Amino acid sequence: MQLTRGVHAQAVLTSGVVKIASASSTTDLLSKSQWLVADNRVQLSDIQELQTWRAAFSPQPLSANQSLWGKITLQSDNTHQPYFISIDNPRIDALDIYVLDERERIINSYRLGTSRPIENRAYGHRLFVVPIDMPYAQPRNIYIKVHDEGPLVFSFQLFSESALLIKEQRYSTIFALFSGALAMMVLYFLVTYTLLRSPVRFWFSVASAGYLLLFLNSQGVISHVSGFNAYIDKISTMLGALLLFSLAKITFTIFRPLPTYYRYFLYSMGWLSAASAFIVDSYQQILIVSGASILALVAIGVLAIFYRYKDHTISNRVFALGLSLIALTTVVQLGLYLNWSAFPEQLSLALSTLIVLGIVLIAVAIAAHEKVVAFRHHNEQQDDIRALQQFVDMFEDAPEGRFISSLDGRLLRGNNALAKTFGYEDSGQMQNLLNSMSQLYAEPGERELLLGELHKNQYTVGKELRGKTRQDQDIWLAVSAHLNQNFDNDEKVICGAVLDISRQKSADLSLIYMASHDTLTGFYQRQEFEKRLHMAINVATQKQDELTLLHVNIDQFKTINDTHGHKAGDAILKQFSELLLKIVTGNGIIGRLGGDEFGILLTGSNAQNSFMLANKLLISIQEFHFSWEERRLNLCISIGQVPWNNTVSSSEQLLTMADSACYMAKKLGRNRLHTYSTTDKHIAKYESQLTWLPRIQHALSHNGFELYCQTYMPMTTIAKGHHYEILLRLVDEHDQRILPNEFLPAAERYNLSPKIDRWVINNYFTWLSNNPQHMKDLHRGNINLSGHSLGDQDLKLFILSAFEKYQIPYNKICFEITESMAILKLDETVEFINTFKDLGCTFALDDFGSGFSSYNYLKNLPVDQVKIDGDFVKNILIDPVDMAMVNSIKDIANAMQIETIAEYVESKEIMVELGKIGVDFVQGFGVNKPASLSTMADEINTIKQK
Repeated sequence: MQLTRGVHAQAVLTSGVVKIASASSTTDLLSKSQWLVADNRVQLSDIQELQTWRAAFSPQPLSANQSLWGKITLQSDNTHQPYFISIDNPRIDALDIYVLDERERIINSYRLGTSRPIENRAYGHRLFVVPIDMPYAQPRNIYIKVHDEGPLVFSFQLFSESALLIKEQRYSTIFALFSGALAMMVLYFLVTYTLLRSPVRFWFSVASAGYLLLFLNSQGVISHVSGFNAYIDKISTMLGALLLFSLAKITFTIFRPLPTYYRYFLYSMGWLSAASAFIVDSYQQILIVSGASILALVAIGVLAIFYRYKDHTISNRVFALGLSLIALTTVVQLGLYLNWSAFPEQLSLALSTLIVLGIVLIAVAIAAHEKVVAFRHHNEQQDDIRALQQFVDMFEDAPEGRFISSLDGRLLRGNNALAKTFGYEDSGQMQNLLNSMSQLYAEPGERELLLGELHKNQYTVGKELRGKTRQDQDIWLAVSAHLNQNFDNDEKVICGAVLDISRQKSADLSLIYMASHDTLTGFYQRQEFEKRLHMAINVATQKQDELTLLHVNIDQFKTINDTHGHKAGDAILKQFSELLLKIVTGNGIIGRLGGDEFGILLTGSNAQNSFMLANKLLISIQEFHFSWEERRLNLCISIGQVPWNNTVSSSEQLLTMADSACYMAKKLGRNRLHTYSTTDKHIAKYESQLTWLPRIQHALSHNGFELYCQTYMPMTTIAKGHHYEILLRLVDEHDQRILPNEFLPAAERYNLSPKIDRWVINNYFTWLSNNPQHMKDLHRGNINLSGHSLGDQDLKLFILSAFEKYQIPYNKICFEITESMAILKLDETVEFINTFKDLGCTFALDDFGSGFSSYNYLKNLPVDQVKIDGDFVKNILIDPVDMAMVNSIKDIANAMQIETIAEYVESKEIMVELGKIGVDFVQGFGVNKPASLSTMADEINTIKQK
């Protein structure tokens, strides 16, 4: 394969000897040499004895342990003059040249290549050039050894001194032209970038500089000047990656905003090329960079079609033409190189000229693009001017107060609405009379705080402050402001808006108080009390301060409600709260934790005196005579005391401990104080329900529950189908069924109730879906929901999804909720009920009558059924009060058109009596015992088989 033709060579091959017949010649030695491929460890003496030489060689890359050997014999017929051998590929890893005389004695040897020190070269030349001493008519045997990772593409030429000088002069001229043109383009666009701050100019200068360096590196100039000849391949690869990256940046500017994935793709081509320099060999680097370049050019061509600006027609076309020239020329060069074909110097000059022309066209496209952008920017400025005038009009005519002030408090501009807000006639009067913006704040330090927030965040939105009018009246303001630049003197100013929210603030403060305080007693509600307890624990942890929690419970308060009514109970609670506040005021924080439960939080020195305060409270309650309608009532209380220590990390834990201590005070005789202790056996027994936690969690994860059902018997109508309540049992490790009253308190305490409810609904709906005939015959299935589930939005969505998933008719499901939890979470309960009632579900209020103010809350709960508390039902035949309570509940329910269900019906006699009263449904062991739902499924399958 011929790579370079000698235009002045006149050589004669006689008997294997190439004779140089011209004193000024260039001789191509590549096609006149003999070649063979041998092991890299083979020495010159071994090669000389081999007979496998060929007239040509395959330029495909060698393996890592191979080298290419070539030999040729030269003889000059001229007088003695210098000759030079030139290898024109500066990328060769290792090149050995041996010069032998006619007796095969080594005259000179040269060890060259990029993997060897540049000092080994005979001349300070960018290529591999070595001198050959050829006396007249004396032959010289030339051996070369080439070891390289890439394709074996190189020239092997012999120059006379004059021919070499002519070639170098010609090259220097061409080199200077191309390098100078590219360098001027780099400098021009870099300088104009610094003046215009146009990113596309910067990236074009980077691209031009990258191509200039790539051109220099391909000619061996960079490695020759820097001495980094070992990194010539890596430098070329990195420069190719830089070109791809900068080309991507130019593309993003020339075309309109591109989708993100195009940006990532074009960037990834550059990063892929850069990474290849450190991962693969030089030949594979060429392949990767070539492939990445082709993919990038194809992608840019697609972008040029679909994402070009319509008003950038000229710049788009010129950019496409310049890019096409560069792409075509690059593909031709890479194609010839990768196909191990070379081209003459004239073609190389033409291709390089086309690349420079393409770069110039891209420069023209950038200039045209910026001209269009400048025109568009001018139009946008005109639009901005019009918009600014509109803004001024909006500023002056805005219904809220608008202002611009300096940082030192001078009012620079304000509108009439601002003046009216602060009691001035108009903005002119306000600006004349107002000395400083600080006069508009009720608290002088508020403006400094506002400035601090603005300096930190640059803006504030809806900050509520108390302001002062010209007439010294306090008003509430919502201030929104931001820091801005004053165009007149380049100083920062404050631009903002002020809104008078005095009425809204007054209403909000009332709502906040109502949301955080109990309406009956005025104490903190449980949620707010827990927040304050949590904050107090954090402070005590940081300061190692003392903290004590008292849990106060009124003993047998239910008796007062049952005997005198809930109105009396509310009056007694109010008197009790006033006495409690009188004793505790200034010493601690009081919260109402439940109906008749209160918490007292004591910190610091007050915590040290908690025992004395608790005993004072016990004595005061005993001595105080509570009254209701001229009746004197005596109360007693039980108090649980818990001193905080570092082992307690949460308010929930401390409340639980206080509740346990209060429980023990009640159990030990009431009307006493009991202090929590981890060594107290009674408390340990009370807290043994902690052991339920892992058992419940295991049952949830391993289907350790079982569904039961218990029928409702209609007393006033004829049965229309199956009507029962779904009950739950926990199956223990001994296959025993555990009733829910044993494990549900622990589940509610540790917030596992929503998960249990989810399990029940999913398994019951699955069972109904698998038994379509039973679902068809079903009149109503009642499912219990815990109080914690009513506020669980995720559970609500789960139930809605379950109805759709299993195709369960909404009207066949009735949800039962307990009265006590419904009262505590009244708003959430009503929202939950309304959501599913609108779809067709019904609701029953369980354990009705057990709480205080039951009738009052019943009016606010849109339920369809009430279940009379079993404590009233089971003694109905012997206790007239219970009989009266049942009659009362039935009458109220009938008046509200609500069905009644009596539970704990344990005998036929009770069932008959309830029928006389007019209760709609009865449930209990006197009707039937609970049965496993799986048993019902077996009966259904048996009927199907028959």
